[in-house]
Amino acid sequence: MDLTLLTFFNQTLAHPLLDVFMLITTYGGLALLPGLGTVLLFSQHRRVGLAILAAIAASLALTFTFQYLALRPRPDGVRLLFPTPNFPSYPSGHAAVAFAVALVLALFWRRRCGWGLSLAGAGLIALSRVYLGYHYPSDIFAGAVLGVGAGAASYGLLLSPKPGRPAWLLWPQVAIVVIITQMAYLDLLPWSLLEWPLADKVLHFVLFGLVVFWLNLWLEGGAFRLGRCLLPLAVLLPLLIATSEEIAQNWSPQRTADWLDWLSDLAGMLFFWWLSRSLLRAKVTGIEERSV
Repeated sequence: MDLTLLTFFNQTLAHPLLDVFMLITTYGGLALLPGLGTVLLFSQHRRVGLAILAAIAASLALTFTFQYLALRPRPDGVRLLFPTPNFPSYPSGHAAVAFAVALVLALFWRRRCGWGLSLAGAGLIALSRVYLGYHYPSDIFAGAVLGVGAGAASYGLLLSPKPGRPAWLLWPQVAIVVIITQMAYLDLLPWSLLEWPLADKVLHFVLFGLVVFWLNLWLEGGAFRLGRCLLPLAVLLPLLIATSEEIAQNWSPQRTADWLDWLSDLAGMLFFWWLSRSLLRAKVTGIEERSV
């Protein structure tokens, strides 16, 4: 699928007018985004500009981290107008930055047209990278996921009027889980690092555990009643996803199902749920003490 889509956008759709348009989009769009953040930083929307610049910085930091973990070469045998950048291919930094800024703007505008314009612009910048032969579509997906996570966290920490701002860190954590899962299916994981004893089990424990930690703060300890039992939603939802993903590995040539991984997921979820539950209780106790 990756190669089919790459060939379609890079060669089948090739046209001189599209070449010019995509070059302007890919280079002009990347320059416009930090410029927009800088202009807003010195205007009455200072905090929006700060959130945009923070989202760009966070998305680039995540991008470079995963690029040098995956070390995926750029596409080979493609139609190029300019030489490829001297960075690994996965994930796309352009897509990460574009979607990070787009999500900050979309959440700030809170209007349908705002969402549409922001995400359409980000999608166009991301698509230009495939058209120009710089990235595989899977690189674009990974960059977009990281960008959305970074953008959501930047908006939540710097702009959200609601309490519980640290809970917005849920979204980059979810993005990291998605990216690492995709890397496993694409055979891009740095397997040498996972050769350490129980390294993969620790990774499962921490990744899914942190999702539950932030999700429980986001849901404020919400639970689902089943008869006389209360099942924490923050554990139930990720557990369903982890179980489905573990089953799906039976159909992947790159992965094999391992129920010890599933048990590591569950152990991490329960441990970090307990931590977040303790934090919520301490918060409630502190509020009650201050009100006395």
